[in-house]
Amino acid sequence: MLFTSMKTKMTLAVFLLVVVLMTVSAVGSFLFFEKTFKESISQQQAVLLDSLAAQIDDRIFDFTKELHSLSSRLTADAAAHPEQAQRLLDTEQRKHAFFDNSLFLFSASGHLVAATPRDLNFIGMDFSFREYYQETVKRGTTYISPPFSSLQKHSRPIIMFTVPIFDGNRALTAILSGSIDLREQHFLRSLAALKLGKKGFLSLYDNRRNVLMHPDKRRVLRQDPPGTNPMLDRALQGFQGTAETMTRTGIPVLRSVKRLKSTGWVLAVSYPIEEAYAPVYAARNYFIAGSFGAGLLSLCLVWPFMQYLTRPLVSFTRHLEELPAQAGLAQKLAPVTSDDEIGQMARTFNRMLTELERSADFYLTLFENFPTMIWRAGTDSKVNYFNRTWLDFTGRELADELGDGWATGVHPEDQEYCLKTYRNAFGQRAPFQMQYRLRHNDGGYRWIIDMGRPFNGLDGRFAGYVGTCYDVTDRLQAEEERRALEHQLTQSQKMEAIGTLTGGIAHDFNNILTAIIGYSTMMQVQLEEDHPLQGKVSEILRASERAANLTRSLLAYSRKQVTNPAPVGLNAILLNLEVMLRRLIPEHIDFRMELSGEELSVLADSGQIEQVVMNLAVNARDAMASGGILSVATDRIILNQEFVTAHGYGLPGSYALITVADTGIGMDQKTRDRIFEPFFTTKEPGKGTGLGLAMVYGIVKQHSGFINCYSELGHGTVFRIYLPLIDLPARSESMKIEEPVHGGEETLLLVEDDAVIRDMVRELLQDFGYRVITAVDGVDAVEKFQAAGGNVAMIIMDVIMPRMNGRDAYRAICEFSPGAKVIFMSGYTADIITDTLTMGDPRHFVSKPIKIKELLARVRELLDE
Repeated sequence: MLFTSMKTKMTLAVFLLVVVLMTVSAVGSFLFFEKTFKESISQQQAVLLDSLAAQIDDRIFDFTKELHSLSSRLTADAAAHPEQAQRLLDTEQRKHAFFDNSLFLFSASGHLVAATPRDLNFIGMDFSFREYYQETVKRGTTYISPPFSSLQKHSRPIIMFTVPIFDGNRALTAILSGSIDLREQHFLRSLAALKLGKKGFLSLYDNRRNVLMHPDKRRVLRQDPPGTNPMLDRALQGFQGTAETMTRTGIPVLRSVKRLKSTGWVLAVSYPIEEAYAPVYAARNYFIAGSFGAGLLSLCLVWPFMQYLTRPLVSFTRHLEELPAQAGLAQKLAPVTSDDEIGQMARTFNRMLTELERSADFYLTLFENFPTMIWRAGTDSKVNYFNRTWLDFTGRELADELGDGWATGVHPEDQEYCLKTYRNAFGQRAPFQMQYRLRHNDGGYRWIIDMGRPFNGLDGRFAGYVGTCYDVTDRLQAEEERRALEHQLTQSQKMEAIGTLTGGIAHDFNNILTAIIGYSTMMQVQLEEDHPLQGKVSEILRASERAANLTRSLLAYSRKQVTNPAPVGLNAILLNLEVMLRRLIPEHIDFRMELSGEELSVLADSGQIEQVVMNLAVNARDAMASGGILSVATDRIILNQEFVTAHGYGLPGSYALITVADTGIGMDQKTRDRIFEPFFTTKEPGKGTGLGLAMVYGIVKQHSGFINCYSELGHGTVFRIYLPLIDLPARSESMKIEEPVHGGEETLLLVEDDAVIRDMVRELLQDFGYRVITAVDGVDAVEKFQAAGGNVAMIIMDVIMPRMNGRDAYRAICEFSPGAKVIFMSGYTADIITDTLTMGDPRHFVSKPIKIKELLARVRELLDE
């Protein structure tokens, strides 16, 4: 009882609150103090390092300045007069102590000419192998060498300063050098002996990780390998600042590094963290002791105060514990012993008991007639109450529903799921919601949503579950119908948009192709057969014909034009397409074509098959931005019933198989399920229409074929197309021998709104002797036909034109000139040109792009009738 009483809990709560607040305050103050102190230490150490670095830079600049001063007193031919140079070096060595090791004068070839002191015994020796000599010659300016072992002082660490001497033509004549001994240099030794606190020290490193200065003389001229000195590694990469790190002996230090301006060497200051942060650690201990003391003081003060405050609450709690044993309302009412919050709570409790007694019957009546189905279960999970609405819904008696009897009305397919959900939720005392079918009193099943919630009794203990059920059958059916209608509307709108788009594109594109084919044909006719441009013009015509085939394929997909299937060979189609594919595929993609050993004859539109392969090849190219392999192959395959059953499509028989495979990025399952949908694309906005694979799917289906796709992310994609094989031989692709085209002298009315096509056709007809009257639209055509006064022998008329289309213009002309001969031209005509207008004769219609010889032959043939 001691640890469960409110007095104890409140005392502990106040104690913990004080401890937490003090701890948070102490920790926050300590962290702020620690951060501020560390920043101050780091700043002071950085300032000290900047000062020391500036001193070293000044010292090195003094060495360089002194050497330059000495070189200015040497003549350009000093190497040719060693005695004079020797006297000058001796004089300077005695006057100044900058270069405490030696002064040297080398010839341009690297031989020692003069040196001080004279007893070096190296005069005349070749020093061109030294790095400082080579770098000075290479740079042509002052150079400070990294440390190296001296020959004269038993491998002592030496640094050499060099200055080149040039003649008037900037030719190198000599090199003046001065060296210092790192171990004997008083300035560096004094810095190395400098102490920061008790154990802090300075160190200096060159660009090759050699130690130039260190309090441990054994480290001088040794090298710190990469990884053994992290701060040195960072400094050599450009870092200048302070950070915590470890020495090679494992001592944590606060280390600052800075690059010298004069040489790029790294100067480091190391200060043991234990010594640097000693005040921080002392402050931490004080903060901890203060927080603990404040907590103990609060515990001693709060305990008696809480005992006084909770005395009325303890009395009220004892009354509640004895409440179940009281029989009447008068005995259940709690005694009011004070006017404070506890007294107010007792009075409120008494009013609640009174109202509960009055409302018990009211709520039971309300639930019984509530329009929602309501049930209740006890602690044994058995249902012990159903309201009248439930019983009216099921048409069963209450006795049949109680316990687990209600489950017999659940649909057999839903019983296991329903009981499992209910029992799992009951075992975990958790709310649940489930949807299942329940038998209605009319004998059918209806969908309901059942929501259950656990509830507690007046004693606060778990008392069972209460739930409500709603009939959602009508709503589910309405939603299903709405989704179906939305899907149908969306698909209809997509297909209508595709048809409109492709029809408009085909009309404009066919006009362009008409001009290209027309002028190219005229050039071909006018050029000699052996003219060098004949081959190029033929290539233009072949490419234009392929573009025309693609346009016809687009029209076929949009139901604006029928396909033209014929027996063709797949190998021949792909061989004809190979040149264009190789131009389409970039060099970083390996393109391979593996065709079957035998020709595969299928009934197909060759232009549409070309379009299928082109679309798949473009998609494969885009999927291999970093390179890969694209392969196109054909083969003969027999699909048996086992294949059809496993894949869910196709009919048994012999098929031609086209395989387009790539090693690109591949697709996941979600993407593969949608690739043939119109407007679905995975490309960036502006780089894909989403029509390519939808068009491929439509073309394959129009050819009674099947297509499937295998793909995984990171493992490429494989498309397989199955087309039924036929026994008929493939149509020959050789050029037919055409009859010569003849012209005439009749007058023709040419009606075309596109100026380029109008001028091209007019020029063509005039070249063959015809007289041509041109009109720009339907209205203009009617007026000029009337103005010609019956001299027009034939009308050549476009169908789609502004102001008045070709159909309406021809009808207007026929009102005053019945039976006028006409040839209609159009890129897509399924909705406008009819058998009535063409008089049941297909010769009265020429599709764009226009074939020139076909047009001329058609004109002559109709005029001669």
